[in-house]
Amino acid sequence: MEEKPLVFIVDDDQVLLDVVDAALADDFRRESFSAGEACLARLAECRPDIVLLDLSLPGIGGFEICQRLKGDWESRDIPILFISASDDIDTRLLCYEAGGEDFITKPFDPAELLRKVRVAARILDEKRALHEQAGYAQRTAMSAMVSMGELGVVLQFLSKSFACGTQEELGAALLDALRQYELNAALQLRLGDGALTVSDNGRELPLEVSVLNHVRHAGRIFQFRSRCVFNYGRVTVLINDMPLADPDRCGRIRDNVALLAEGADARMQAIEAEELARHRRAGIEAALPRVQCTLESVQANYRRNSLELTQSMIEFQEALGKSFISLGLSEAQENSLTTLADDYMQRMVASQDASLQTIGELQALAASLQDVLKR
Repeated sequence: MEEKPLVFIVDDDQVLLDVVDAALADDFRRESFSAGEACLARLAECRPDIVLLDLSLPGIGGFEICQRLKGDWESRDIPILFISASDDIDTRLLCYEAGGEDFITKPFDPAELLRKVRVAARILDEKRALHEQAGYAQRTAMSAMVSMGELGVVLQFLSKSFACGTQEELGAALLDALRQYELNAALQLRLGDGALTVSDNGRELPLEVSVLNHVRHAGRIFQFRSRCVFNYGRVTVLINDMPLADPDRCGRIRDNVALLAEGADARMQAIEAEELARHRRAGIEAALPRVQCTLESVQANYRRNSLELTQSMIEFQEALGKSFISLGLSEAQENSLTTLADDYMQRMVASQDASLQTIGELQALAASLQDVLKR
């Protein structure tokens, strides 16, 4: 039987430790610590799968513990879920910079906490699977860099992007291009009201979503310390490890990543237009049968009304002729009334003819739409 993942819970609040321990009891093994020093001492003996870490600890704080774990090759992949009563963007950015994978605000719902820890465990499994392929992927990326050069990566991405029909496909192609520059990146692609956030760490990680939602308004190209943001329309790219020690390479990366982001935005515009065209086509296809049915009903009503009107005009003319006998009108008066009646009857016939012409125009329009759908 597969052993349950081990979770370290670090918090100086005993009540919170008990609540978290109870919430995770069925799915995870747990070890609790009320101080950072005790946690670090245990880490020297045992590596957990996940760490739930309070920001405000006596002695060694949560940020320092996280930095130590992320700075150690053997523990850098352990997911860190910060727990804090502070919920401002500065605190979240600090947690992200320290290497945290998620952020849980106090007070929290135990069910929500369990869901987040399960997500962290799933992401860890996916990351371990990716690491098994990392050697081959890295060799492939380096070979591509040597054969094509840095600008060749941009050209290759632009070529591949034409075949991308969804956000997911385009995001994968863009991440693949950034890997060839050996960059650690996160990106967000926005389509309509929806957004896709992905990185080498996974997709829709809460802290990455929060940070990218914030920096998407920071300007076209915005750099802070070793991080650089590229905003082009529907695309935001966050590079986490700009090579500041090599100014020439740093400049080339800024230029090339800007080209990649701009190209990705152009493709996103095309995907949006294609999606809109598909929706419009589907709408026309759904409406055409109803239009045809309505036109047939209108035409049937027209024929029925036309017959009824013709019969009514005949009956009116007969009734008018008979009435002349009893009214004692002069011939001139009878001719005047007959002419007036004929004039109004001709107007009614003309109105019917106009209605028939309108029906014909609508039928021609429906046929044209049908021809467009066949192309």
